[in-house]
Amino acid sequence: MSLQASAPSMQYCDDQIVIGIDYTHLEALCGVSGLGDGGSDSKSTEEAHKDFMSSYQKIFLRPKKAIPRVPLPSNCRPVQVPVRGRRGGSNASWDMRQSQGHSRQARDHLIGQTLRALRKLPIERSLADQQAIRRTLNAFPCLSTLLSNQELQQISSIAILESWEREQTIFGHNGLHLVLRGTVRLYSHGATKTDTMGVGGCFGSLEEQDTDEAHADAQHAVTLDNCEILRIPRAAYAKLQQEIEAQNSALRESIVQSCPFYLHWHKLSIKKLSDLIQMRQLPANHVLVREGEVCPFVTYIRTGEWQQGQVRGSGQTGSRASFGETSVLLDQPSPCSVVTATEVKMGVILPSDLKGLDSVTRSLIEQTEQPAYGKLSQEQMNKMYVAQERQKEWLRIKRRVLRDALFYNGIVQGCGKWNQIRVRRDQDTHRNPPTSSL
Repeated sequence: MSLQASAPSMQYCDDQIVIGIDYTHLEALCGVSGLGDGGSDSKSTEEAHKDFMSSYQKIFLRPKKAIPRVPLPSNCRPVQVPVRGRRGGSNASWDMRQSQGHSRQARDHLIGQTLRALRKLPIERSLADQQAIRRTLNAFPCLSTLLSNQELQQISSIAILESWEREQTIFGHNGLHLVLRGTVRLYSHGATKTDTMGVGGCFGSLEEQDTDEAHADAQHAVTLDNCEILRIPRAAYAKLQQEIEAQNSALRESIVQSCPFYLHWHKLSIKKLSDLIQMRQLPANHVLVREGEVCPFVTYIRTGEWQQGQVRGSGQTGSRASFGETSVLLDQPSPCSVVTATEVKMGVILPSDLKGLDSVTRSLIEQTEQPAYGKLSQEQMNKMYVAQERQKEWLRIKRRVLRDALFYNGIVQGCGKWNQIRVRRDQDTHRNPPTSSL
């Protein structure tokens, strides 16, 4: 029997993929004694037939089966398991040492930037210096758990740097201390055990305490070497808290006053209402209230857009709006659904807080908001939607015309005409240098 070699092709046999034929096994299979040639005279013996049927699968080449495994990310590197020596010590792998070295270098670099920024007076620190201090404060859990995000954003303006030599005593009653360099040993009043703190350790307190409590919880630390310590003064922190509270209160009042229903309210009622507001942030396509249900809270939109109506897009309203006052006070179902169209920053008042207001303020809310909270027909919603879409289209056309006019006249943002004249003069000077007369 003559075999003609052919290019292997993708075939299927018994529901399995075949990538080729092993001709060595095929020749051996054809040479089995007692195997007939397919004619009517010569028939295969029973033993030869059994050998052929048990071995013919070997002539087909199939792809190797891949072992199932969990796929690793592209940036994942293998980490070797540390091997213990004879003396019980462990040898870390090269990858682990390298990653630890990189993290330590990054931390040292960040602390170095923070130390350079803290050596300046608070009034002389630039925006980059404040960002470096902020990144360092966020990197240490002892501060990120004690302070809010808003406090961490502004704490860089009051933090100061203190340098201490070895074997000096630091008292923790005048603020919160963060060790940036060196090591200290912490002592507490009435405690028999002492703790040793390195870089990232915190001690002290920012809370105002009575004399007896301060004496009972007194802490002091002794430096074991030269140390650089960031200190947040207690008095400056208390003043910062008052400023943040004043900023938040002014923000809440501005959100209420910006709504058209509260333009003519006196400041006392606005103050009572704004004290109950809690700030929240919701993503787009978040359902605030469904049609036929009572509003879960009163909403005052600060930024973003929300849509109202039985069908999505039937009406759309931007920021500086409110809804839900009458629904919460009178337990009335909402006449339409409200969904956020974009990311929305807003203030909310819970029903329990709103119903706890005095009767005069609640009556004022009902009289102010009820006419505007009536049921809107579908035609009115469609008119509102068309007017808003026309306004958006006009703004898009105006921006496009203005952008094209600036582009065709060669006006580039950040480059004025005086800069262009100076560049031309410099080019002319280089092309035609002035000749000196002797």
